[in-house]
Amino acid sequence: MIYEPNAVRQYFDEFSEREWDRLSDSIQGRIKYRIHRQFLDKVVRPEMQVLDAGCGPGRFAIDLIGLGANVTLVDLSSVQLELARRHLHKANLLQRATAIQQGDITHLDTIDDSTFDTTVCYGSTISYTCQEFPRALAELIRVTRPGGHIIASVTSLFGTLRLVGPLDARDFISSADCHLDWKAVLSGEQIAYTKLGSPEFHQPMVLFTSVGFRSVLEAAGLTVVEMASANPIVPSFTSLSSIAENASAAEELERLELATCKAPGLLDAGEHLIAVAKKGSVGS
Repeated sequence: MIYEPNAVRQYFDEFSEREWDRLSDSIQGRIKYRIHRQFLDKVVRPEMQVLDAGCGPGRFAIDLIGLGANVTLVDLSSVQLELARRHLHKANLLQRATAIQQGDITHLDTIDDSTFDTTVCYGSTISYTCQEFPRALAELIRVTRPGGHIIASVTSLFGTLRLVGPLDARDFISSADCHLDWKAVLSGEQIAYTKLGSPEFHQPMVLFTSVGFRSVLEAAGLTVVEMASANPIVPSFTSLSSIAENASAAEELERLELATCKAPGLLDAGEHLIAVAKKGSVGS
């Protein structure tokens, strides 16, 4: 599967404000945001130099700046970067962004080695790089200082397959090999690629199991501190109208998702896998 950055860029240019809305317009989206946010709160400290790679419209950059970090925003999409500027401006934080620049995580050529205390790469940014994901990881590691953290998420293989039920995806399951490397899935491989031209995936992707994601992080020289799943209990596209109408039920579902997102038995249940990993110190 070939990485096509221009196609990814065009998709997110056209996707526009929906990239912001996806983490606020549903219970599942709001829970997904909370699960991702907790790791920023645990790792990021005031005055840290932080890279938000694949920043999109700036939702997590706002959080990072709110935590007192000096944040550099990078994204392929000029439209997403403009949205990030608008959202930062609306939050009265635009002047506190260190830099906002267009770039590809497989070629962070404008950034020096060991620039950042923490590098954040949320969403499916790494997954969109397809067969170039080792290079993307290498670049994220390169720009992170020794002893620093990388907080990243990727698209989950099994979490994606869980959507077959809520979507009643007859067309997908009846012709699965047209959409995904089905042989790899059925043979138990830990990394699988989607098929070019599949209408079931908005962009070609590489999908990971939790074992596969941990393995590639460790192979890249990182120490995995913790992993989580977003969202392990209720997948997207599941109707939650009754829960949505009841504030206490919605709150309890959020508490449940947050309480179980790191449970080993549920790591592969959510649509995104999240990892906090540490880069080795010099001489370690």
